[in-house]
Amino acid sequence: MNYRVTGLILLLVMALLASCQGGAPEGAQAEPTSTPIPTAPAAARPTYLVQRGDVQEIFEFTGRWQPRDQLPLSFEVSGTIRQVNVQRGDTVTAGELLADLQITSLEEQLASAQLSLETALANLNAGETGTLDSVTNAQINLANARLELENSRNSSPWPQLEQANLQVESAQQNVENAQRTYDDALSHPEQPASTVDNAYEQLLSARNNLASAQASYYSSAQSFNSHQTTIARNENAVIASEIALDQARSGASDPSGAQNVRQAQLNVEQIEAEIARSSLYAPIDGEILEVTIVPGDAAQAYVTIITIGRSEPKEVIASLAIGDANRLSVGMIGVCQVTNQPATAVQCAVRRLPLTAQDADQTTRVAASLEGQPSGQLIEVDMPLQVRESVLWLPPAAVRTFQNRTFVVLQTADGERAVDVEIGLQTDDRVEIVSGVNAGDVVIAP
Repeated sequence: MNYRVTGLILLLVMALLASCQGGAPEGAQAEPTSTPIPTAPAAARPTYLVQRGDVQEIFEFTGRWQPRDQLPLSFEVSGTIRQVNVQRGDTVTAGELLADLQITSLEEQLASAQLSLETALANLNAGETGTLDSVTNAQINLANARLELENSRNSSPWPQLEQANLQVESAQQNVENAQRTYDDALSHPEQPASTVDNAYEQLLSARNNLASAQASYYSSAQSFNSHQTTIARNENAVIASEIALDQARSGASDPSGAQNVRQAQLNVEQIEAEIARSSLYAPIDGEILEVTIVPGDAAQAYVTIITIGRSEPKEVIASLAIGDANRLSVGMIGVCQVTNQPATAVQCAVRRLPLTAQDADQTTRVAASLEGQPSGQLIEVDMPLQVRESVLWLPPAAVRTFQNRTFVVLQTADGERAVDVEIGLQTDDRVEIVSGVNAGDVVIAP
C-alpha cells in the first residue's frame, strides 16, 4: 500500500474521533427548542368594488304646496285690530269680511251724524210755506243735481276697467307663451346660446308687461270705485233736491234747510266710507294662506296682514337664500315628493326664481303634479346640479389622500398595491374616478 494514502486515511480517522468527543462541554445541557404559539389571524379589512354608474350632485331643499296665484291684503289706514274672522286654511268667498279695525269711535260718530241728518230733515219739514222764488230755486237745484248725476253716469270708466282686464289676460297669456318658448329653448341644447338668451329676455319682458298691466288694472279699478261713490253722492244730491223741492212747494221758507240736509248727508257718507276702509273683505274666492295678526295687534296702513290665494293651481313655493337660488335655473328638471313619502315622487321643474336680491317676491317656485295634496303640505325637492353618466366611482371612504397625493390601495394577487387616482365630481356618497383603476378592481378600506 502506498504510504501516502495510508497517512491520509489515518488523519481522516483521527479527525472523526475528535469530532465525536468535542461536542458540548462535560456537564452542559442542551438548550430547549422553542415551540411557536399560534396567533389569531388579523381581521379582514373592508373592501370596495370599483363600479360603473352615475354620479350626481343633488341640491335638496323643501317647500310648501301652496296656490300659485296669491294676493297680499292690507288695510288702507292704520289702527288696532278689533276682530279676525279667518285663520290659515279657511275657504272664503269674494266679499266676505276677513277682519276689521277698532272702529267704535267711528260707529259712534256715524250714529251722531245720522241723528243730525234726521234733525235737518225734521227742521226742513217744519219750515214755513216757501215763496215762489224758493220753489224755483229748488227746481233749479234739482235740475242741476239730476244733470250732475247724468253726467257722472255717462262718464263711467267701466270701458277702461274692462280694457285693463283684457290687457292683464293678454299679458298673462304672453307670459305663458314666453315661458313655453323658453322651456322649449332649454330642451334643445343644440340651439345656440343666443336663442336661449333671447327667449329668456322675452320672458322677462313679458313678466314686466304683466306687472304693468296689473298695475293699470288696479288703478282703473280704483277709479271705477271712486266713480261709483261719486254716482252715489250725486244720487243722494238728487234725493235731497227732490225733498227740498217738495218742502218748498209745501211752503217751507228756510233756504238753508236743504243745504243743512245735504251737509248732514255728506257727513254720513264720509263716515261710512271711513268705516269701509277700516274693514278688510275677500277680493276673490279662495283660501287663506297666511294670517299675521290677532285682535289687539297694531296694523299699519298698506302692510300685508292676510294672504289669500286661488285654490288651483298649486305649486311648490320655497324661500331660499339668494345664493342657493342662484344655483338653480328656470326649466331645471328634478324630483318632488311629499316629505317621507317616496311613493309620491313625481318629476318637477323650476318655474320661477327671484330675478334679483331686490325682487319683491323672493320665493322659488317649482311646478309639479301632486294632485290631492292639501295646501301647506311640506314637499321635498331634489334638483340635479351636475351629472356624470356611466363613470367609474367609489365611496368617499375608499379614497385616501396624503399631502398632495390622492390614491387607493388595490387588492391584487401579489398583495396590496397603492395606486394614484384622478377624481372628478364628488358627492356625499360617490366619488367619480377619472383614471387610475378599472371597473371590477377591489379597493381596500383605510
